[in-house]
Amino acid sequence: MKRVLLFACIIFLLLPLSLLSQSKLEFIEPSWELDFVEPSWDLMPGEPAYESEQTATNIIETKDGCYIVPLFGKQTKIIKFNDDGEVLQEIELQYNKNFICGTIDNYNDTLNIFTLDFVKEGECAEMIFKHAYLFEDFSMSEPKELWRKEFSEDLDEFSLFNTPILIDNNGCRTFLFQTLKIAKSVTDVFLKLDANLNVVAERIYDDWGEMYNSIFGNCNLMYNADSTQYYYLSYSFEYPYFYFMNVLDTNLNLVEKIPFESDPIAYLQAFSGDFRRNPYDGKIYALGYVNIPYPYNIRSEIVAFKIDFENGDVDFLRLSNTYDRVNYISIYKNLCFLPDGKIIGCATYDIAEFLAYKPDAYYAYLPVFNANMKKVSEWFFTLGHKYNYFMGYIHNTKNNDIILLGNIRYMIDDEIYWEPYIVKIPASAFDPENIEEAHVHGLHLAVAYPNPGGDVLNIRTGLRNAVLSVYDINGRKIYEQEITDDITSVDASKWQSGTYVWKLGVRNEELEMKEVESGKWIK
Repeated sequence: MKRVLLFACIIFLLLPLSLLSQSKLEFIEPSWELDFVEPSWDLMPGEPAYESEQTATNIIETKDGCYIVPLFGKQTKIIKFNDDGEVLQEIELQYNKNFICGTIDNYNDTLNIFTLDFVKEGECAEMIFKHAYLFEDFSMSEPKELWRKEFSEDLDEFSLFNTPILIDNNGCRTFLFQTLKIAKSVTDVFLKLDANLNVVAERIYDDWGEMYNSIFGNCNLMYNADSTQYYYLSYSFEYPYFYFMNVLDTNLNLVEKIPFESDPIAYLQAFSGDFRRNPYDGKIYALGYVNIPYPYNIRSEIVAFKIDFENGDVDFLRLSNTYDRVNYISIYKNLCFLPDGKIIGCATYDIAEFLAYKPDAYYAYLPVFNANMKKVSEWFFTLGHKYNYFMGYIHNTKNNDIILLGNIRYMIDDEIYWEPYIVKIPASAFDPENIEEAHVHGLHLAVAYPNPGGDVLNIRTGLRNAVLSVYDINGRKIYEQEITDDITSVDASKWQSGTYVWKLGVRNEELEMKEVESGKWIK
């Protein structure tokens, strides 16, 4: 049973990133969006919408102002598009059935493709790591095997190739592979290549060994400030510490374990996604959870972390001042840094009803905070359709626009499908003073949930000095309340079933009420 539950959790974490074509968007259109797999709208029940799922693992911005995105999966593509969202080139890659995943980099303006095969026969398993060049005409060289490793232990049919690739000043690349064991959980495989792609260091760490338990699915490997050591996050159930930073030397040998201290104590924390160095202040930030004890269950709330590796200290900002619903942090890049000091995160809100498909059940959640760990604003991305937005990667361009990579989830004849999705939003839209521009690009300052709901209507917003008003279908105001917390819960038990309109207004300098957000809520 434990194995089944663990495997189910991992499959959930690695759901593919996907989306619908621009012709299907009926109301608001952002700067641009890209559709890569055309859905079939005349399917028979149970028939797949496309051959296989795809995952956008990273994005590369080229010198000529274009972007390259790999969509890895059994139906694998690499695409190049310009700043207007026009696809310029693409190549479809063919791999054998053992292909797991891959990524690309653009070191010295040369596009490199790295892929991982995982072959399992009986109780033995084998990893095969390959490299190929992608040329300017988008043709690809013959893949070359760089490394192969056999495992005699009982490994399951699951392996993860983590991103991003670490590249030092000498062109050495370091990769992290993680493999699930049936009897245990995760084995970490570290591989270092020199600039000529020769293997110069290889280390395998068992999760119940020197490093305690590694965190499956997280991009939690990085360099220190001068690239002379590696930092790698793991955890232990040893009170009072929960998280440890493992320090590795340049040959990938473990030299030190640093326990993290925080207030409240670290066992309440759960890092997720990746942690990332801010290029403007050199500090390390991450997005993750704090598990809050709650009557009858645990609520996982999204928080921002600021990490001091050298001193083993963690500060964090709870992005909600009240109990919230369970949310989800992706395993890919979920932080980007702007020159004005703002930091934008990317998560999913809310994931609580994920397994019971509900249209508009969750959004892309984009909190904005600063280097001093103060929340500036928070945004919810949705185009108002009956789709679920599941964004897993955020990138700020050289012009400081924001690109989100992810998927929408939608339903056809009671079957749920995924499609790859990319959208670009101008940085200026993230200013609450530009609310009209924000709305044009699918950004909102508030969200109502659950929707459809029952006896409680919840409104989440970072706005203050705002007034919530609720109207019935006849336009009569039936409720009004000032907003003082991140989550406002309204007792709707005496309301009749039907459709209601909620509005948020703020007063300007002349004390006039200006509507900034509104939406429909169904009881």
